[in-house]
Amino acid sequence: MQVFARDVPWYDGFPKDADLLQILWCPFQHRYDDATVPYNGIAGPFVHVRFRDSRDLTGSFSTAPEPLVVGELGYLPSPCRLRPEPVTEYPHPGVLGEGFEERVEEWEMATFADITDDPEDYEPRFHWELTTAPGWKLGGHEPWNYQGYFAPVRCHSCDSEMRFLAAVASIERDGGTASWAPAGSLEGPVNSRLRRQAPTGVRLGKNETMRIFTCPVSTQHPVIGDLM
Repeated sequence: MQVFARDVPWYDGFPKDADLLQILWCPFQHRYDDATVPYNGIAGPFVHVRFRDSRDLTGSFSTAPEPLVVGELGYLPSPCRLRPEPVTEYPHPGVLGEGFEERVEEWEMATFADITDDPEDYEPRFHWELTTAPGWKLGGHEPWNYQGYFAPVRCHSCDSEMRFLAAVASIERDGGTASWAPAGSLEGPVNSRLRRQAPTGVRLGKNETMRIFTCPVSTQHPVIGDLM
C-alpha cells in the first residue's frame, strides 16, 4: 500500500521529513518464535514500513513492471486505486475497561430491546456501527484482538508504546458492519456487492485482519504485527 500525505490531510502519522508511506510485504508465510522480530509468533507475510520524502524519488519506469505472480495464495493483492475517506470511530469497549463495557451492554439491551425477546441476543450496535471501523484503514483505533486486551503493544527495541499504523483486512465488511460501507457499495447485483467486500483479493488466515504497529521514537525500529 502506498499513500501520499496530500491525499490524507486528516492523518497526522507522517514524520516531519516524510510525505510518502509505503507498506511492503514478502508474500510468503513467515513463522517466528523470537520476540525481537516483527511478528509475535504469528504466521503471516513479513511486513516492512517505509516513510519517505517524495522529493528524493527520481526517474520513472518507461513501461509498467510485470505483476508479481509468485507467492502464497491470498498474499498477492489485486492492483487497486485508493479513494481515502475519513471516518469517525471510537475505541472498542474492551480497551476502556470492564466497567465501561458493561455500561455499553446495558445501553444496547435497553435501547434495542424490541429487536429480540432474549436479552442475551441483543444487537451489539456500539461494536458494529460506532467502534473500530473494519477493512483496510490507516490510523484510527486498532481492531479488537480476539485474544483480549492485555496492555499496549510495546516496541522491542526501546519499550515505547507503539502506535497503530494500519489494518490490512481480508474483507472490508460483513453483514454486521454495513454502516461502514462506502457510498454505493450496497447497490447492484449480489455478486457485484460481494466482490466489493474483498476488492484487494487478500486473504489472511481465516479471513482475518493484520494489525501493523510502528514505534513513535524511531522509524528504524522493527514494526510489530499480528492477525486477529
